[in-house]
Amino acid sequence: MYYDIKESGKRIKELRKKAGMTQEGLANRLNMSTVAISNMERGINGVSLDMMGVLAEALDSSVDYIAFGKRTLVLDGGLPEEKVRAIMEFVKVMMGRFSHENYIIIVTIKKQQIII
Repeated sequence: MYYDIKESGKRIKELRKKAGMTQEGLANRLNMSTVAISNMERGINGVSLDMMGVLAEALDSSVDYIAFGKRTLVLDGGLPEEKVRAIMEFVKVMMGRFSHENYIIIVTIKKQQIII
């Protein structure tokens, strides 16, 4: 797994379009120029870790996905262990129906993380 600026740029563009935003709209939201957004999306300029966090929030995504194409689901809300385990089993079954190589699922049970 490595950071590929061209692939990351494609994901930024995909997320922006999915959110119904133009490059200008995203640029305004992030207080950037449309040229900077265009350069990120085309893989001409990389994205700093700080900016990835801002982009992830603005595009309702995660740094993992923008940087590496990995989707991350974190469940941590004080759920009883049996409920979390039931969720994990459900997720495993559902992920078996799809290609799951682009997903990382992290479940926290009593402050211990389990990665699926």
